[in-house]
Amino acid sequence: MLMALIMAAAGHFVARSVTVDGVARRYQVWVPAMYDASRKWPAILFLHGSGERGTDGEKQTTVGLGRALSEGKVEPQAIVIFPQCPDGERWVGPPHKIAIAALEHTEREFSIDKRRVALTGMSMGGAGAWMLAAEYPKRWSALAPVCAYVHRPPKLADAENPTSESYEQFAKRLPRIPIWIFHGSNDPIVPVEDSREMARALGPRAGYTEFPRVGHNAWDPAYAQTHLVQWLVDQKRQRRPTE
Repeated sequence: MLMALIMAAAGHFVARSVTVDGVARRYQVWVPAMYDASRKWPAILFLHGSGERGTDGEKQTTVGLGRALSEGKVEPQAIVIFPQCPDGERWVGPPHKIAIAALEHTEREFSIDKRRVALTGMSMGGAGAWMLAAEYPKRWSALAPVCAYVHRPPKLADAENPTSESYEQFAKRLPRIPIWIFHGSNDPIVPVEDSREMARALGPRAGYTEFPRVGHNAWDPAYAQTHLVQWLVDQKRQRRPTE
């Protein structure tokens, strides 16, 4: 009874699994304390970085947005989905199907407003967020890539190259939704120029926050020290005439 009361008083993670191409893939869903299926809730899809890959279904909640939630630094009134990319793979590739499958499975289980589904990711997951936004433009209400890249960073020779397009060409493929880009000015892994160039190519369509003297870990200040998470929750995709 006590544990039930504690869980009712705070948001919490629940473990889930979805089958993709015949393989069960574990993921996590963060459910807010006041969740009530009688109304529609916003949702956020979070894509982790390369260090959280695996099959345990838990590592992806220990950094970035997951850590901010666990430590109580943010507590959005939204459902947050945490898929996990397998070892040796990257979101820009077949694992993107795992992310979409986890989102769709969560949409069936929980009461989610499909016009309020935001997308964010960090590092490798930020690259994945850029690409998912371009590949599934009608799904998202907002996009927030953190220390992300759209061209393979020189120091990540084994990484995928998300696109060979110019920044301007790629920007044209992105949906007309609110976009907020984050990066550390001293990032030694993913050059800050990548985010600067995307911000330039998008112009007034995107906001850009650069953290002075911050290295690759731009995710802690982005998710815990700005109003990014609430901003993601607040966005709503405009209804189209055919919807």
